Amino acid sequence: MLIGTWNVNLRSSITSTPASDKAAWIQHLGVDVWLLAEVHADWRPRGRELIVSPERQFDPGKQRWAGIDTCLPHVPLRTAGDPEHAGEESLVLARLQVDDAKLPTVLVACSVLPWKNPGDLWPRLPGGGQAEKFRHILDHHVRRIDSERQDGEPLIWGGDFNQHLNRPFEGATVEGQKALREGFSFLGLLVLTERAEHLDPGMYSIDHLAVSSCLVAGEQIAGVHRPAWEGRKLSDHPAYTAIVGLQTPCGRDGAASS
Repeated sequence: MLIGTWNVNLRSSITSTPASDKAAWIQHLGVDVWLLAEVHADWRPRGRELIVSPERQFDPGKQRWAGIDTCLPHVPLRTAGDPEHAGEESLVLARLQVDDAKLPTVLVACSVLPWKNPGDLWPRLPGGGQAEKFRHILDHHVRRIDSERQDGEPLIWGGDFNQHLNRPFEGATVEGQKALREGFSFLGLLVLTERAEHLDPGMYSIDHLAVSSCLVAGEQIAGVHRPAWEGRKLSDHPAYTAIVGLQTPCGRDGAASS
């Protein structure tokens, strides 16, 4: 299974040239499961409906923080947590139906987490500093993912986390790094983008792909793509892809078991 994550930064009309170019780039890569950030509910990059997060409070229209695009059979998980929590609008979940007797389903989640100055784009964020806002959303997403997960079900979690896991930091925090590592650890995930490069040389990714250890054989680093079309960058974020598959039996929490 080829998985990928990309902040497509789709701020223009879905009928615009930039939106068409981004869709064309997504199509040519042949990814089975895309975890996409900053999308539009009506956008069809591969001709099918996106699974999208709930409405954004600053814009109760079609803009969405997160989306999942997959060619595999799936069930969108639209059950909501606390509808008043600021984290609800930036999380989307789905359950993939996998054609494998040993691996009937895989839970997939896509998140967007707060950055340094979210401002009016995230009106329900609590007071406090950057680290407190980040932790507030992160903890909610971890709880929601954990509550949806079935015993022994592997997990793929990706999106725009707006947080490096290694220095140097740019618009990130030490507290955010610690909190994100704790979240991945709690869910039993291996991070495939920890040392993947950002768009800027010398920086590490703030977008991440993390998967249950039973889906990975040995150490793996996600591939980095810097999408361009006719010489133009298509986003201010790189895209990241990785190949995963059932390598060992999954334990109760989706970790590899002997």
